[in-house]
Amino acid sequence: MNNVLSCVFCCALLGSLIACTADVSTDYDKQTNYAQFKTYQFAVQPDDDSTSLDAVRVENAITRELQTHGLTLSKDKAADVTIRHAIQSQSDYQSSGTSFGFGYGFNNVGIGVSTPTQYKEYKYGKLIVEMVATNSNQVVWRSVSQRKLKETMSPDDREAFIDEQIGEMFKNYPPQ
Repeated sequence: MNNVLSCVFCCALLGSLIACTADVSTDYDKQTNYAQFKTYQFAVQPDDDSTSLDAVRVENAITRELQTHGLTLSKDKAADVTIRHAIQSQSDYQSSGTSFGFGYGFNNVGIGVSTPTQYKEYKYGKLIVEMVATNSNQVVWRSVSQRKLKETMSPDDREAFIDEQIGEMFKNYPPQ
């Protein structure tokens, strides 16, 4: 009975640790007075670079979050901060294949089976948002999503994902 309780306790502890892992990681300049930022603008994209559907979703989510923190979107170049955002393309590889093994130590008994390992590439995006102080042109705040924006997500799922991640990024803004 004692072993069962130990196992349940360990599983509960592991589950709580997994639940507490952050979806985003944020870094910021501790010397910056974030109360001075009242207006923002989005970084201008090159003329040959079209705005993607996800970029529009990201900008809409950032606008909602910054407005709740008292910042106003500025249309001119006199904004206090410039917001840069990107979806960094990354990929993971998943391997699969059959493998079987058995061994015994005294009389050297052994069995082994293996097939060629197959790899499949999965592409995803990591959402990155930066705040750049206009007067110094220095990044003063940066947040990176730890979750994966997958290519296979539906438009509704993509929008919900982006809204959730941007909300997490700005949850503790301004930094204390």
